[in-house]
Amino acid sequence: MESSGRERSDERFEKVAEETSETVTHAASVLEEELAAGIASARRLEEKLTADRRVDPEAFDELVTRVRTDGHALIDTVVAQLKTSDDRRGEVIRRYTSDAHEALDGVLNLARLVPDVANGLVDRLSSESPQKPAASDR
Repeated sequence: MESSGRERSDERFEKVAEETSETVTHAASVLEEELAAGIASARRLEEKLTADRRVDPEAFDELVTRVRTDGHALIDTVVAQLKTSDDRRGEVIRRYTSDAHEALDGVLNLARLVPDVANGLVDRLSSESPQKPAASDR
């Protein structure tokens, strides 16, 4: 009889492990698709920067929005795997989750300044480029 109880327990653990594996595989697949779309946005931004020597604020904003959405989804996915009935540990997880979301938003809010700073720097460097003396001036 004790053996039967152990077998049922083993079967339940195997089922949980299998379901967890399926969840992780599915999450990885979704994340891979989102990353591919994000990489395409980054490439478009890079091409514009290389061609025009300017950062397109709209393209950059599109990339930041995608990173923000995917980053928050990733945080939530990881936290969902850490669910616990332990109140103390659950409170710590909630605090860390909140901190992770706030840190991501803070960094990405600062990142939104990049196009203005980069374009301003390019403008300043372009207007300050020294004039080389012509060969006849020597």
